[in-house]
Amino acid sequence: MQSNRVFAILAIAALVALHVGAVAFVGALPDAWAPALAATVYLPLWPLSAVGLPVFGPAPSGGWSGPNAAGWVVLLVVWSVMWAIPVAVVARWRRRPAPGG
Repeated sequence: MQSNRVFAILAIAALVALHVGAVAFVGALPDAWAPALAATVYLPLWPLSAVGLPVFGPAPSGGWSGPNAAGWVVLLVVWSVMWAIPVAVVARWRRRPAPGG
């Protein structure tokens, strides 16, 4: 049981690291990916910003403001939860007994 939990934590950490890498190197990815990756950054933060939490840094002139340190922490938590869901589904699917067995 313990090794399954460690595997799940490592899988979630790897998926979050890939997500962070995709956001960091969005310019190297196909252009069609940029809006989806931007959505994974801004959609979780906009409601928090609307209620007054300081999750965005100062906006550059004519541009969008990026997350500040608190915003990045929030994103890491949100992305961890987001990636934990499919990992839990796969883990549950793998634990089911085989049909007829």
